[in-house]
Amino acid sequence: MYPTNEGIRMNVDYDRIDEYPERVNAVAVVLRLLDGLGFRFYWATYELDRDDYGFTPTEGGNSIGWMVSHIWGLLNWIYLNITGEQAKRPPSKIDQRAHVLDLIRMIQEDITGMSDEQLAEVRIEGLPFWHIINGPISDALSHVGQINMARRLMGKPTPKANVFRCDPPS
Repeated sequence: MYPTNEGIRMNVDYDRIDEYPERVNAVAVVLRLLDGLGFRFYWATYELDRDDYGFTPTEGGNSIGWMVSHIWGLLNWIYLNITGEQAKRPPSKIDQRAHVLDLIRMIQEDITGMSDEQLAEVRIEGLPFWHIINGPISDALSHVGQINMARRLMGKPTPKANVFRCDPPS
């Protein structure tokens, strides 16, 4: 965790979320939402190996690797609309996992310096910022849940992190 110029703190490791923002405003809420996504994604994908990324819960379904890659794409979409820059997709799914966490951090760094008014001006596909929340962020959270389910089905359940308190497994 580190302080920002707005007095808002954000998580950079995502294995835990320790501190609360100093105040409640639009920027702090979005940063905390991204912290939650990072925390949940970190533990959902924790200690998965190359074979695990190929696991598909059902024939014709999406593999864990596909879901990680899709989450990467969703976050890159947000990053592109905030910064105007396209991130470079890492070639392997395991590398994409690490870059998902990097993209969350990079998005947070860009949002941290914004005022609430500047955040409100961010567009995605020409639509207001709200569509980033109900579009790619919500979709990414859904896919994290699918990764958790797939892990249970393959007999390698997600470590028992406390997602309510944002504590790592004990």
